[in-house]
Amino acid sequence: MGLELNENLKKITTPIIRKIAEKCVKIENSINLTIGEPDIETPRIIVEKSAKYLLENQLKYAQLGGFLSLREEVAKFYSERYSVKCNEREILITVGSTEAISSTMRALLKEGDEVIIPTPAFPLYEALIELSGVKIKYIDTSKTNFKLTAEELEKNITEKTKLVVVNYPCNPTGVTLNEKEVEDICKVIEKYNLYLLADEIYSEIVFDNEKFYSFGRYENIKNKVIIVNGFSKSHSMTGWRIGYLITEENLRNEILKVSQYTNSSVPSLSQIGGYIALTEKKDVSEIKDEYEKRAKFFSEKLEELGFDIISPKGSFYIFAGYSKLSSLNSLDFALEILDKTGVALVPGSGFGLEGYVRISCTKNIEVLDEAYRRLKKYLKNM
Repeated sequence: MGLELNENLKKITTPIIRKIAEKCVKIENSINLTIGEPDIETPRIIVEKSAKYLLENQLKYAQLGGFLSLREEVAKFYSERYSVKCNEREILITVGSTEAISSTMRALLKEGDEVIIPTPAFPLYEALIELSGVKIKYIDTSKTNFKLTAEELEKNITEKTKLVVVNYPCNPTGVTLNEKEVEDICKVIEKYNLYLLADEIYSEIVFDNEKFYSFGRYENIKNKVIIVNGFSKSHSMTGWRIGYLITEENLRNEILKVSQYTNSSVPSLSQIGGYIALTEKKDVSEIKDEYEKRAKFFSEKLEELGFDIISPKGSFYIFAGYSKLSSLNSLDFALEILDKTGVALVPGSGFGLEGYVRISCTKNIEVLDEAYRRLKKYLKNM
């Protein structure tokens, strides 16, 4: 008998984002606009108070499912900030939002199920679903301003559909939904008795004084919605690996069964950092304002160069169409730009859509301006 691996591993490869980023590192004086790694420092109060806690306390295994104090603060935050009625028994603390998504999918999905993903989409969802051997149905949102509509969702539901995955504000497009758009999708979820995984990791990074509407607001499907969020983007805490999910208590406890055998418990120090973030640095508007300034600046510059832009309303990404500039596929286009300019962009194919590149505005205005000037020179000489 051969020692065979999981057959589904053959469907999974290293994301294009990582491949481009690794190639970028080898190029002198390159500008990496690929990975969504905030360059803004973690707020000092979080770092200093967490360090003080570390010096004064022995770090031990954390409470199963997360510190009660942190879960209480997460529930309070979502209730007050986003009008989502929840309590500490409905919160599960996870190792970043990635583990929250992974544990949820492993708890929900079984062979024969189908999952709906609107594209373009962050490749993590696809990889985790394919690893489970479940079928994915994609909905191309490029014709609806990169928004999943209730009508398109309903047309793609089959008797095997179990889960719908949404991510607003969206990575890679920066698009977000208004209150009616969120409610209409929730009504479809209720009508067909589906689960909805709402990745809301960019909820605090919303532009133009727009209001963020959580999918958890719709009470009729409270037992079907799994909200995923964390501190990586809002508080520049990527390396802390601290996230959480919110869902109905019984479902939360089922997902906990998966989570507890994945990580035993989330690092105590990271949970302390999350608690400090929600109690002493709840207002991150200055971080949001900086990303908004950058996204608007670079969007305008890209439009000057002939890219097609849908102005981002959140996150810190720009998803730029280049059909008027080149006939190359998105991977070749991104590689050529990297080779000729040293500017690293992510091909749209990495998110399931050709003809686009994603720009991560995680560099300051001066660096973005230099990237613009390099792109301008490259396009002029094409």
